[in-house]
Amino acid sequence: MNTIKKALGWLCIATVLGLGVTVLAFPASITQLAGLAVAQTSTQWNSLKDMAQGDGQSNGVMLGSPCLWNGVTCDRQRGTIAGGADVAVKSISGGVTPASNFANPTNALTTFSLGGLFDGSTWDQWIGISNTNNTATTSQGAAYTTPLSTWFVTSTPAANTQATASKASGGGTVRHVATSITWCFATDTAAGAGPFNINLRDGATGAGTIMRTWIVDLPAVENSQCQDLSGLNMTGSAATAMTLEFAAAGGAATVETVSLTGYSTP
Repeated sequence: MNTIKKALGWLCIATVLGLGVTVLAFPASITQLAGLAVAQTSTQWNSLKDMAQGDGQSNGVMLGSPCLWNGVTCDRQRGTIAGGADVAVKSISGGVTPASNFANPTNALTTFSLGGLFDGSTWDQWIGISNTNNTATTSQGAAYTTPLSTWFVTSTPAANTQATASKASGGGTVRHVATSITWCFATDTAAGAGPFNINLRDGATGAGTIMRTWIVDLPAVENSQCQDLSGLNMTGSAATAMTLEFAAAGGAATVETVSLTGYSTP
């Protein structure tokens, strides 16, 4: 009986000594956790990986930092100490280079990064004022706060001769737009003159459709008269000339002049 008691006593002493050695080997906290895994399937487990494994991890991932999936692997999200997370957009699917005559897009991503104007069929770049397009004979994709006169035609014939000024056809789909007119009439007689019609025609002299008519009538106390009219914005037909003219010559000792200004659209 005493032998059994002694054996149990030595066993207890050995157990206490063993626990003491364990405590000495791992004094403060758990420094390693082995065997932690994540289920990939119901029958397969993959060991978890820490940040030291780097990028390109495809399984068993439980990193200590957010990662972004690139379709094949999970990569650590980039950032800086000063700026924090790096969220710069490197590419946008469907981006295009801005250009005139850009087809109307069917999604929100395929859009201009610059200003554009829709002409009913395509998008055109918004053209500002420059030495080039301010003197061009056609204006495309332009938004002007005031009408700009990019061409002008005048007629100052001899006495008793009809004044007629025509802007030749631009061809194709080009349309002329009249923005202002100027006409003058003078006579040496003391009895006045008139009335005379001044016609803005959508076409050639004496033939085009009359778009607008003004009447000149000099009273006996006046020998001359000039008038300027602006802000007309009268648009003609495609591939058609535009003409401003007196309906006829004024007669002996009379002089007529006309000037037409405008711009053209493609």
